[in-house]
Amino acid sequence: MRSLGKVLLVLLAVLGVLGLAFGGLMAALWGFADQYASHYDYKVGFKHPGDDCGNNELSVDVADGEPLGCGFGGSAGELPGFSDEQNAEVVALARELGAGGFTDAERDQVQRRVDQIVASLPPERLPQHPWLWGWRLGVLGLLSLMVPITVIRKATRR
Repeated sequence: MRSLGKVLLVLLAVLGVLGLAFGGLMAALWGFADQYASHYDYKVGFKHPGDDCGNNELSVDVADGEPLGCGFGGSAGELPGFSDEQNAEVVALARELGAGGFTDAERDQVQRRVDQIVASLPPERLPQHPWLWGWRLGVLGLLSLMVPITVIRKATRR
C-alpha cells in the first residue's frame, strides 16, 4: 500500500511539473506576442481591398484613402480612445490625401496626425492593459519555466 502512495505522489509531481512547464511556455509566448501586437494600436495600415489588415486598428485603401472593413463584422476600424470626431478627422485626412493614391510623404502625414492625437489623449482614454500583461507576463512565464527545468535536472542527476 505504501508503494502505491509513492507512485501516486510521483505521478502527481510529474503532472505538476509538466503543467507548470506548459503554463510557463504559454505565458511567455502569449505575453511577448501581446507586447508586440500593442505596437500596432495606433499604426494606420495602408492596404489594398481584400488584404489582411493584420494588427492595425485602422486600415485605409492605398488607392483612395477609404477605410477598409477590417473591424469586427467587416466594419471600418476605429483607433482606441479616439472620439468620434478624432476618428472622423483621421479618416477625412486619409481620404483627402489618398484621393489619387498615397505618396510616402502623405502616409507619413496621416500617421503624424494620429501620433499627435495620441499624444494629446488623457491617460484614461488610452488602452489600459492589466499589470500582468505583455513583457511582464512573458518574463513571468520564462521564470516559471526555470522551476521544471531545475526539478528535471535534479531528478536526472540522481
